[in-house]
Amino acid sequence: MASTHSFPQQQDPGLAQAQRIGRMDGMGEFAASVAHEVRQPLAAIALNADAALRWLDHDPPRLDEARAALALVASAGSHASAVLRSVHGLACNAPGSHDHFAADDAVQDLLPLLRAPLQRHAIHLETQLAPGRPLLHADPVQFRQVILNLLMNAIEALQGASGRPRTVLLSSRLDGGVQHFSIADNGAGIAPQAAGRLYHALYSSKPDGMGMGLAICRRILDAHGGRLWHAPGAPHGSVFHFTLPAP
Repeated sequence: MASTHSFPQQQDPGLAQAQRIGRMDGMGEFAASVAHEVRQPLAAIALNADAALRWLDHDPPRLDEARAALALVASAGSHASAVLRSVHGLACNAPGSHDHFAADDAVQDLLPLLRAPLQRHAIHLETQLAPGRPLLHADPVQFRQVILNLLMNAIEALQGASGRPRTVLLSSRLDGGVQHFSIADNGAGIAPQAAGRLYHALYSSKPDGMGMGLAICRRILDAHGGRLWHAPGAPHGSVFHFTLPAP
């Protein structure tokens, strides 16, 4: 009986090249996501560690202040570790760890990370969250990622603003079956030519931006069944809105 042999088909070189480029693009996007998301907690770790050392160098040492600064270091370190796990899960399309929690608590957890940039740029942050502490059903780490990214964008939008007090307003309300969140700043606003590309990965309208924050926010919110969009502020700046289903 005549034997038959099967030979593996050769892959099209163009297709193989495209696949390699796709994998490299994916790795680059993942690396950029990690770098973007841990930048703020790492800055808080460095700042508060330096503050703790300065309190310890006092004569006599200011131990209560040093302990408080080190507690903030530990909190920022825990946040960075949780964010790394979250970014890895997003890259692998793994489902988040959903839980019931109050948005107020998640916002309070983030305020220590924002204290330094708010003070440095003389920005007043106001919060007006829905009364009654309504619960969310979401991944708490990813919810904090969304809030932190949008607040940092608002802070960065105000760095060049002059001639008026710099303000950021974080507000929320129950709107039917969803919780609606808004982050408003009174900066220069978003240029029309940038508006259509804001949510694209690796695109940034800022000279030193990484172009990942809004792309990560939209991916998180899409996975939660929510929405993300923006509108011009009145009379200045911009407002970013997002929704999450209420439990």
